[in-house]
Amino acid sequence: MNRAALKDLVYGGIEEMSQNPKLYYNSSIGSNYNHWTDLGKENVVEFLNMVAGEMHKCRQAEDEQRSRDMVLRELKS
Repeated sequence: MNRAALKDLVYGGIEEMSQNPKLYYNSSIGSNYNHWTDLGKENVVEFLNMVAGEMHKCRQAEDEQRSRDMVLRELKS
């Protein structure tokens, strides 16, 4: 998974969870009263733990690709 896909995943995941009234309370009075429910908080933390693992994998893949590119540039010169 690449960075752009991860960004889309985070935005989409948070948006979907915030549409679920079991997870997020959206007040008609104003945004100051909006909040995550206890179940919502658990889901957000679980989701972010999963995303953090994917971010780490993405970073490792980017580092490996950068290393390969450096070696190829050295071999070509």
